[in-house]
Amino acid sequence: MMIVEEIIREVPQLSEGFESVEPLSGGLCNQTYKVRTKHRSYVLRVNSNQNEYLGLTRTSEVEAMKLANLHGLAPSVIASDRPEQFHITEFVEGRMITHEDLETEPMADMIIDRLKQIHRMEGISRELTPYQLIHGYLSGADRFQIKPPDGLSGALRRVEEITHKRSNDKAFNNKFCHNDSFTCNMIYTGEQLQMIDWELSGYGDVFFELAIIPFSNRFTEAQEKDWLRRYFDHYEDEQFIILQDMKWMCMVREVVWGMFYSGLNKETPLHGFDYYKHAEYAMERLNQGICFL
Repeated sequence: MMIVEEIIREVPQLSEGFESVEPLSGGLCNQTYKVRTKHRSYVLRVNSNQNEYLGLTRTSEVEAMKLANLHGLAPSVIASDRPEQFHITEFVEGRMITHEDLETEPMADMIIDRLKQIHRMEGISRELTPYQLIHGYLSGADRFQIKPPDGLSGALRRVEEITHKRSNDKAFNNKFCHNDSFTCNMIYTGEQLQMIDWELSGYGDVFFELAIIPFSNRFTEAQEKDWLRRYFDHYEDEQFIILQDMKWMCMVREVVWGMFYSGLNKETPLHGFDYYKHAEYAMERLNQGICFL
C-alpha cells in the first residue's frame, strides 16, 4: 500500500481533497484502487510488468485508451506521467456486464456495436496477435522455469496450424482489438457501455476478439451462430469454423497466462488466486476437447 500512498501524494488530482482509497475487485493482473476526493472519484492502476514480456509499452496503452475515450468507448485518462508504473482514469459509475445481460438483445447489440467501433480504430503503433499473446506468455513462463501441463506441446502445434490458416484472411486480420473483452472489462452506466483494461489491446484478429465472450460464457451452438450474425449481419458456416479455432486459441491463452503469472507472482502472490491451478484446469479441458471455461 506504500506505493499507492506515494502516488496519491504525488498526483494533484488525487491529493487535493483526498478522502479515501480502497482496492477494486475484478482484475487479476494489476493492482487497482478507487480513490475518492471531495470533487470526484478516480481509478488508480498500479501496473505489473507483463507488458515487457509481450513486447508492449504502457505509453501505447495510454494512447489507445485516449483514442478509445474520444470515441466514447473508455473512461478518460486523468494522469499518465509514469505509465510504466501507473495511470489514473476517471471512475465510471456503473456495473459489470453479467452472463444474464448477454441473453438480452439490446445489451448483446450494444456489445457488438462497441467491438465494431474498436475494430475501426486506427493510428496506434501497437500490435498483439493471438499468436504473439500466447507465445509472449509462454516465453515468460519459460524464463520463470514453469513446468508446462501435460498436453501443452500438442496444443501449441494446433496453435501454429490455426495461425497459418488465419494469415490468409486480410479482411479481419490486422484490425485493432481490445483482446481482453471479457464481461468483467465492460462497465454499463445505464446508458453507455465503457471498456476498461486496454493493456492487451493492439492490431490483431477480429475472430479472436469475437471468441472471447462465447468461450467464457459457455455459449450454445445456436448462441454462437447468433453472435456471429449480429457482428457480420449474416451467417456463414466458415465463420463458425473459424470461431471454434479461436475458442481453442482462447483456451491455450488461459493455460499459458496461468503459467506465466504463477511465475511472475511467485514471490508476491496477487489476489490469492492460484494461477498454476487455473493453467492445469484449462489444459485438462483442452485435453478433453472442451473449449470453454
